[in-house]
Amino acid sequence: MKQRLSAQERREQLLQIMQSLHQQAENQAEFTAEKVADEARISTVLLYRYVGPEFKALRDHLPGSHRPKDKVIRTLWHENTELHRQLREAQEKLRTTAVEELDEAILLIERLEEENLQLRAENKLLRKRLEEGGRVFVPLPSSRTSSHSLVMLNSGKEQTEGQEGQEPSKEHHS
Repeated sequence: MKQRLSAQERREQLLQIMQSLHQQAENQAEFTAEKVADEARISTVLLYRYVGPEFKALRDHLPGSHRPKDKVIRTLWHENTELHRQLREAQEKLRTTAVEELDEAILLIERLEEENLQLRAENKLLRKRLEEGGRVFVPLPSSRTSSHSLVMLNSGKEQTEGQEGQEPSKEHHS
């Protein structure tokens, strides 16, 4: 009956098999973990557990692809980190843009609300004067003037809105 090899004996055996296969191999495709593990009649997992760093070092000395998995993983990790950074920047820019657009919208709403209140007050004044029996002339807006005024005719007299202690409105309403 065969005795089991100790971990140290298994390791020495694997190193001998690896050295033999490495000398015969002409490139990395001929020196793979699967071939070494098959020759030693163990799994590739055990091969890497016992002699992983030594196997990788020997393989890297052979011609062929010189991009060990660790380098590929490290490169991909750095690319992933950079993409995450870019994503965070884009999200922050989007949040900032959204807040700025909301601020502009709120300012526009406030301006429109103020204009609405002014127009309601003007409307109320005109209705009151009409009830008093006066005539109200509203001039058509012209593109040359930026301000407008209302003209009241009361009992044959012409009055401009705001003559009775009020300043005429100089705001332009669109």
